[in-house]
Amino acid sequence: MRAGADFPARLNAWLDRHHPGPEPIALGYSGGGDSHALLCLTANWARARGIVLHALIVDHGLRPQSAAEARQAMVAARRLGAAPQILRWSGDKPVTGLQAAARQARHVLLAQACRARGIDQLLLAHTGDDQAETVWMRLQAGAGWRGCASMAERVASPVWPQGRGVEILRPLLDARRAELREYLTVSGERWIEDPSNQDTHYTRIRIRQRLEALEAAGFVPGRLNELARDLGAIERSERLAVAAAAREAVRFHSWGGAQLDIDRLMLAAPVIRRRLVETLALAISGRAVTARQSGLDGLVEQVLSGGSGSAAGVQSTRWRGGSWMFRDPGAVLGRVDRPGGKSLDLKPDTAQVWDGRYEIETSIVNIIAEPLGKGYKGIGVRRDLETIPGPARTGLLTLRCEGEVLAIAGVRHHPDVGIVPLMEQRFHSRLLCDPAFKPGLGQPAPA
Repeated sequence: MRAGADFPARLNAWLDRHHPGPEPIALGYSGGGDSHALLCLTANWARARGIVLHALIVDHGLRPQSAAEARQAMVAARRLGAAPQILRWSGDKPVTGLQAAARQARHVLLAQACRARGIDQLLLAHTGDDQAETVWMRLQAGAGWRGCASMAERVASPVWPQGRGVEILRPLLDARRAELREYLTVSGERWIEDPSNQDTHYTRIRIRQRLEALEAAGFVPGRLNELARDLGAIERSERLAVAAAAREAVRFHSWGGAQLDIDRLMLAAPVIRRRLVETLALAISGRAVTARQSGLDGLVEQVLSGGSGSAAGVQSTRWRGGSWMFRDPGAVLGRVDRPGGKSLDLKPDTAQVWDGRYEIETSIVNIIAEPLGKGYKGIGVRRDLETIPGPARTGLLTLRCEGEVLAIAGVRHHPDVGIVPLMEQRFHSRLLCDPAFKPGLGQPAPA
């Protein structure tokens, strides 16, 4: 939405549409012009509706002044009626790819803070200028059309598993930086100027300055935003088509695999089939990011031909006349050339995620979450494994206490152990951009 005299009223209406309930909401806040304008506007909206607004301030620790600026931002947020908290990025910083690493760390810290407070929506102050810069950056890097679809108003958090259940809201994508600063000036507000926004060592800053020069010469950066919106609409249509195909052709199982109806899947267009397999592999592998295209090419061919093989962290196979995809056991057990052994010591009464695929919580002490293993140690009778493809069994999530098997995901249950599969939620939140998706809705079984 563009800034103007009616800007606050239009932002209020936008927020009412996208956050209609009384639940608390968070805002990523730096004290800079964009986020300060969003905080000023959102604080008024939240106060009028009795909504608690949390201002989450990330201190990246990249400049000597960053700690003082974070404290300054905290004071400003508290003055406006928000509940502020400083989140610090600690540890070693990379020498190269610093901005990308800082972005990843920022999203992780923000998502963790939201989840700790039971907040499922996070406001970010990305503007139309940010959108145009992102499109240019991705074009320059050789991205395809999906990459240029760029930022959306509503999207699931980009980090996994830390961001599960958290949704990003961007209400300022049609506003310009200059307009927001004009609004702040008229309102008598001050903001922090980050000197790194002038540092041409960073690609985004060089592109920002280039676009400013082009705009001065007559180019309209808004055309890049229009391109992003058009491509975004196409990309959303593709995602919805993939979700529709999955309803007909995919059944998830709580032990960690998915059964595919290849005949129904082949009715979809090739691009839909490919994206379905790509998204399914991401969800079932539990990985944080999508695999490289080279690995996906072979996987798509294996799945659609009904063959067997492993790629992208998953394995596909034919079993009892059906086609299956499940976590590659070698990835969790380890191989000769690549250590595995994904084990997790569970803390009592604390929700923890194993292998990016299961959320586990228990009140019992001394429990280890790990793969079942090749020897099936401590399992006893194996009859309850007979409905699971043989190659998948050694990688099943198993909870052991002093060597005794207490539970196996989707197979054996224990009254004091909660195991929540995350694969189906992730698959659909990736496609529908709905982090609140509840698994099992409208998922018919393949024939």
